[in-house]
Amino acid sequence: MNKIFKIIFDIIFIVSILVLSTYFILRLLGVAEIYKVKTGSMEDGIHTGDYILIYKKNNYKVGDIVTFKKEGYHVTHRIIKKNGNKVITKGDANNTADEEIKVSSIVGKVIYHGGFLNFLIDFKYVIACGLLGLYLLSMFFNEKEKTQE
Repeated sequence: MNKIFKIIFDIIFIVSILVLSTYFILRLLGVAEIYKVKTGSMEDGIHTGDYILIYKKNNYKVGDIVTFKKEGYHVTHRIIKKNGNKVITKGDANNTADEEIKVSSIVGKVIYHGGFLNFLIDFKYVIACGLLGLYLLSMFFNEKEKTQE
């Protein structure tokens, strides 16, 4: 039982470290960011309160959901028209399109939203405490195993 517990803990721990490391490396390189959606302009796909993972690209196409800066705020809408270095976006739940913006004001493309990302961020402290607890239990079982040898 102790060996099974240790294997399960090691797998969870390694996967957690890989996911966090990948995100932090991408963030340091300036290619990934996480934002929280504050309005319902992209409902039914992206909901108010969802977290979105943004990936910085060099080119965007019609249909991409992008986050851009506008008047000091971040806005997440879908590109509906592209004209050279300018695009027109629109929230899926909005009746009208936005004003034309420069491609250079786009922060990145939404590559993931909601679901598991919401769970990770909303319960980050519970997950951290759980991992710490698993680590301490693993150390306890290792010590117990050593004393039995």
